[in-house]
Amino acid sequence: MYLLTIYRLTQEGAVPASNVRLAERLGVSKVSVTEMVRKLQEKGLIQKTRRAIALSREGERIALNVIRKHRLAERLLVDRLGIPWAHAYDQACKLEHILSDEVADALEKFLGHPATCPHGQPIPDQHGCLPPQREAWPLSSVKAGERVTIEQVKEGSVELLNYLVEVGLRPGQEITVEQVAPFDGPLLISTGERSFPLSREVAGKVAVSGSGRSDGRIGRPGGAF
Repeated sequence: MYLLTIYRLTQEGAVPASNVRLAERLGVSKVSVTEMVRKLQEKGLIQKTRRAIALSREGERIALNVIRKHRLAERLLVDRLGIPWAHAYDQACKLEHILSDEVADALEKFLGHPATCPHGQPIPDQHGCLPPQREAWPLSSVKAGERVTIEQVKEGSVELLNYLVEVGLRPGQEITVEQVAPFDGPLLISTGERSFPLSREVAGKVAVSGSGRSDGRIGRPGGAF
């Protein structure tokens, strides 16, 4: 979990991964983080400076292997078992730790080698390589009148995912931004069948592609936006 969290913090990029950030994200004490970081450094899985923590090549390989198992498990739960995609994330968090590499390889073949999880996040292959991704940017940066396609939604929040399912926003869905309220106000979104307001906070957790352009592009490897 430490390696996985360091990887995700690094991909998010807003603030460098650090002991403080790890303690906040994992919900553990700073003392526990300090001790674990020391052990990971001794094993050659991370590199630590005064300002940040980075994964070594081996540490990144392990983190991507866990991500692969998690996203394959999500595909199994959603595509084959009919588990709602908003609830598959938590279940996959449990399965990612018990799937062996052999089982993950067989599961990938069984599922037809999917490129993404149900949330649109790319699935690493058995060598830790990620499939090509479309350039994407936050829905919150799209201007009024532009039509875009949803590429990814942020993982981890069941409440957020339930809401997006309720309003019909999921990867592959084409939408139009009808209006953008000033002063960080909401966006008015249309799916063709219905229109509804979407807060800037929620729109910032949805990645889109299409006609909109923004400097805040989020198509980072790993999809951890």
